[in-house]
Amino acid sequence: MDRDVTASRLAHPARGSSWLHRLTGDVNGTLMTVAIVAGLLFALLSVLVVMHPAPFFFDRPIEVAVQSVNAGSFDWFNAFVSAFSGFVGIGVGAGVIAITFLIRRPATLFVAFSAIYAAIYNIVNVIVSRPRPTGVAHTTSKLIGYSYPSGHVGFFVWLSVLAMVLLARKLPRPLYLACWCLAVVLVAAASLSRIYVGAHWPSDVVGGLLVGVAWTCLSLSLGRLTRPVFARARPVST
Repeated sequence: MDRDVTASRLAHPARGSSWLHRLTGDVNGTLMTVAIVAGLLFALLSVLVVMHPAPFFFDRPIEVAVQSVNAGSFDWFNAFVSAFSGFVGIGVGAGVIAITFLIRRPATLFVAFSAIYAAIYNIVNVIVSRPRPTGVAHTTSKLIGYSYPSGHVGFFVWLSVLAMVLLARKLPRPLYLACWCLAVVLVAAASLSRIYVGAHWPSDVVGGLLVGVAWTCLSLSLGRLTRPVFARARPVST
């Protein structure tokens, strides 16, 4: 994602715009397209899970393959990812919004809106009520909520994108690209971790990834939200 691609467009909305344009601001077509595609795929997958709550044909083989890897040296990472369950994750999310308000106030609306993915996840989680994995080597007990979709994966998508947008965007380009690679690796590792500990089926992880990408891209596509984040400060006249 180009760090400056939105700056000029978001700073100068078109005149004579419709009420929708006044509500959303300039829309990034590429990000909106990604959001729509990911959202439709998430809706389709959710319907399939409702119709077939048991693991799909590919879920158990992938789960078994992932759990067959000796990942004992990464127990600390699995514990780190698992720690963001329930009220801890809610607290961290609220803390991120509060810190943004304190040190980067213009970006607060964007951060708060992007966090709505969590409400979508929880609503779908309760409606679908898919059971947690059973009959595999590793399972995790005493978890809050159901299996689909993975809230952890959506959380790490959200947190990684916020870190890139709010913290890493002004780094030199090589470091900026390296940070994006690190963010992708983190999300992928978190996804595998949730499968490895038996908290989710692979299709649950895909659902969490889709809802996270869909809502995050939607948030980034709306100029009304991102203008305060991306717009350059005006030079002070003398």
